[in-house]
Amino acid sequence: MAKAGPLNMPTTVLGIQDYERIFSDDTSQGELTEQVRQFFLNGGEQAIICRVADGALPSSVGLTAAGGATVLTLQSRDAGLLANRLRARVSYNTASPERSFELEIFVEEFDASGQPEVTATETFSNLSMSPNAPRYVRTILDQQSLLVTATIDDATTAAEEAAALAAATINGFSASSEIFADTAAAEAALLAAVQATQAGNTGTAGRFQVRIEGENASPTVTVSVDVADTSLATLATTINTALAPHTPVTVAVPDPTDEPLIIQANAAQHDVVIQPAAQFDISAALGLGVAQGGIEVGAWSQSRPVPSGLVSVLDDGSGDLAAILSLGGADRTTLTDLGVDGTAAVNPFTIATADIVYPGAGTTFAEGTQSATTSFRNIAENLQAVAIALSADSEDWRAEVHGVRLALIPEFGSANSGGGATFVSANPDLSLPGEVFGGVTSTIAASALGGGNDGNVAQLEDYMDAFQQIEERVEIYNMMIIPKSAGDTSIPSIRAGVWGPASAFCRDQLAVLLVDVEPAQQTPQGVLDSLQGLRTGVATDHAAAFWPRVSITSNGVTKPIDPTGSLAGVMARIDGSRGVWKASAGVEANVFGVRGVDVPLSDPQNGLLNPEAINCVRSFPNGVLVWGARTMAGFDASTETDYRYLPVRRIALFIEASLRNGLQFAVFEPNDAPLWSQIRLAAGSFMNGLFRQGAFAGSTATDAFFVKCDAETTTPTDQALGIVNVAVGFAPLRPAEFVVVTLQQRTAQAQV
Repeated sequence: MAKAGPLNMPTTVLGIQDYERIFSDDTSQGELTEQVRQFFLNGGEQAIICRVADGALPSSVGLTAAGGATVLTLQSRDAGLLANRLRARVSYNTASPERSFELEIFVEEFDASGQPEVTATETFSNLSMSPNAPRYVRTILDQQSLLVTATIDDATTAAEEAAALAAATINGFSASSEIFADTAAAEAALLAAVQATQAGNTGTAGRFQVRIEGENASPTVTVSVDVADTSLATLATTINTALAPHTPVTVAVPDPTDEPLIIQANAAQHDVVIQPAAQFDISAALGLGVAQGGIEVGAWSQSRPVPSGLVSVLDDGSGDLAAILSLGGADRTTLTDLGVDGTAAVNPFTIATADIVYPGAGTTFAEGTQSATTSFRNIAENLQAVAIALSADSEDWRAEVHGVRLALIPEFGSANSGGGATFVSANPDLSLPGEVFGGVTSTIAASALGGGNDGNVAQLEDYMDAFQQIEERVEIYNMMIIPKSAGDTSIPSIRAGVWGPASAFCRDQLAVLLVDVEPAQQTPQGVLDSLQGLRTGVATDHAAAFWPRVSITSNGVTKPIDPTGSLAGVMARIDGSRGVWKASAGVEANVFGVRGVDVPLSDPQNGLLNPEAINCVRSFPNGVLVWGARTMAGFDASTETDYRYLPVRRIALFIEASLRNGLQFAVFEPNDAPLWSQIRLAAGSFMNGLFRQGAFAGSTATDAFFVKCDAETTTPTDQALGIVNVAVGFAPLRPAEFVVVTLQQRTAQAQV
């Protein structure tokens, strides 16, 4: 068990810092962190960590769209309470604020003084809720985020996602930044200004580009219009005629109310994007396109999660945009125009969970009384001045302009409903009371993920699930350790029931299991009393047992922990310096980073446990040493002779794994004498290399090993079945456990 990190997902780490970055340095869940630290301290170089727990849950949060429906659910990649620190902030501060959105995922923690701080941040810009978009939010988060994954509503398939989102789609449209007054004189004046931009054009054609995005989108089309048109209706007809053969769009002619020019797709789930033409462009003069100050509302805009903080609406029928026009020169002391004292019936802000409504074609889009000189560009410029004034001296929030929206964003405060960040200035004279925002004194700085749970002590089923993942994802490993969980306090422990399945799994994976002995009493006799239960159901020739515990200092406290993490590091160290065939015991097997052993042993006590294949960890004047090298099958009364010793078992597994990998070239080759000769050559070369390093007994290669692959090992029946058999034998080096010294006294003889 760990406090953080992916659950049931084998993860390779190359050092303790690497481990702590993923799984945290927490030690409350059990001994995993301390065992991994001991492994690397004693010489280990690579570990694969698989976190297990029973009932651990990730954190999650549902982000809502306009109207309150949940459209996007974020779920932490890691399970556990620490996942509840994750926050999600939604913003429309993108290149196209009414088509896309930005999502910031971060971890919010609190320092020693209780102040919030951000420790990890991921920002994803220009996201879309359209499943056909290249920046589709679910795809981007699943592929790029290290903190969260995304789901759309309750959808599980691409078709269900599209269906869940399509219900909220509209016909996308592009609205010009210019507001066209519905009078012939106003139209003529604006079109005359458009004509003036074409003074260098020898013809009458002005141009702009239209791109339709959606499932049935067409390429970008350059539209040529007659700049000599003197009415908006004529201009609209010209644009419609140019687009008709190419794209599913129509031009919406404004009604008698004051509106922008709107080019809208005539098919749902399609967006209209206007771009300048390479020559004779009139998009700037008409204010078409986001770059020219226009507004492009995407078909999926209403499916986006609403932004965090307080955000001004585009159209709610209260004349807000018209009121904002008067705020261009406002400063912090003259903001009563926003309704501070109730004298102005203006409130351009809405809480993030309120509706954000987009009008359809042919309906009023701009609010208030406009004129031919009024434009969305003017509104954006005025909002920018307001944002600068509002942000002055602010301590814990900021004002931004997103297109034609004014957004007030708290830096911190994560409550998902009320109780969030309050807007307060560092200057008491410039504070912003709640009345500024229609009585709203606080709002959501970011949505908090919740529901994360560390889970309980892993059960056998959880370990079996982990073994399955290891088998599928880990190519090779050679030792397995199962650290003790903090809540596993019963005798026998839950872990005791895992030794058997774990050892069988290690046998199949060509590895050995390092077992921590857990006697009812931490005494030699207690260990002897536990032997029957310890060996029952265990593949003893693929397991080795160690006792007693070692003492370490962790977080300023000296305490005992199981020894296998330390001993795995010792084995890795000796594997590198001497070889797998050298027993990881004796005077070279010094255990680093420990204060001693939990139970000091004498030679006679060690003599009771060693014949029972319990490998002891002992304290000597020159340090704490591993003083045993037997497999669990190596007790004196055992019938096991080949694999009594751990280094013999490990060298055999090493040879088998190496040859399996090294002989892959033989797969699908003709199964006959030439192939057998190649196999003998490759395997013999490998074995001879080990012999030259001193891995085998025997003074000559013939005495040390043999490789046989011929017609005797591979019969015609084997050939018919596609099988080639390779027989490899070696003379193992067995460790000298006891040095027997025999003394003989000689009597003095008379000299002649």
